[in-house]
Amino acid sequence: MRRLLALPAALLAGTLQAHSLIHTAQPGSAVIVELRYADGSPFSYESTEVYRPAESVPFLAGRTDANGRLAFVPDRSGDWRVRAFSEDGHGGDFTIAATPDGESSAPSAGLGTIAGISLGLSVIFGIFGIWSLFVRRRS
Repeated sequence: MRRLLALPAALLAGTLQAHSLIHTAQPGSAVIVELRYADGSPFSYESTEVYRPAESVPFLAGRTDANGRLAFVPDRSGDWRVRAFSEDGHGGDFTIAATPDGESSAPSAGLGTIAGISLGLSVIFGIFGIWSLFVRRRS
């Protein structure tokens, strides 16, 4: 029974980690966002959208370059929303604090690899823990 439960848990953990996206933002005259898959490979030639603070229409829509980077020059201060997505389900939606004079806040980073794995395993063990309680109460 335990082996039967361990296999789906292991498969789900890999699937959850495979769809995560790591991002970093570099301040300067333009905000440069670098996007990478969880394994470190670049998020190359994938779709992106950049939104001004508190707006729902994209300020910029395009694709990342071969190295998984995108750049934009903010025209107002605030938290800029960046959406990056691919056709196979990978992607991310995050905010970057930026100002028009090129002074972005400290570089932001997405959820770290270890934190992401820990979160995924916690959810999986929680679901199977609750399920096992229901199974025991029936027998």
